[in-house]
Amino acid sequence: MGEEQAGQGASSRSGLARLVSVSMVVLGAMAVVIGLVLLVLPSGQASFGWFAHAPLSDTTFFPPSGLLSPRNQLGIGVFTIGLAVLAFGAGWMLGSRLERARWLSRNYFRMSTRR
Repeated sequence: MGEEQAGQGASSRSGLARLVSVSMVVLGAMAVVIGLVLLVLPSGQASFGWFAHAPLSDTTFFPPSGLLSPRNQLGIGVFTIGLAVLAFGAGWMLGSRLERARWLSRNYFRMSTRR
């Protein structure tokens, strides 16, 4: 009663794994594209003011977050997370493909002798 027929349990698990891996790859690619768009498009005027000359002062002004605007920082973060998700999804796809190939190679002899 608890036994699985050859190929029935693996197909439902591989369908779920395929759905997860494809969705990871699609979400990762979307995040990479959004991150690139945030990085490439101009973010408007500089938010740290006039920087050419500071009369009557010996201090040098440095923006609080470096030379990157918050939009560019968000773009870098989204791009990096997108690459990580894309790599995870691709690894999941490759791992599930290898797992299925190993399962088929182990069970091929058993399935061919039942006929």
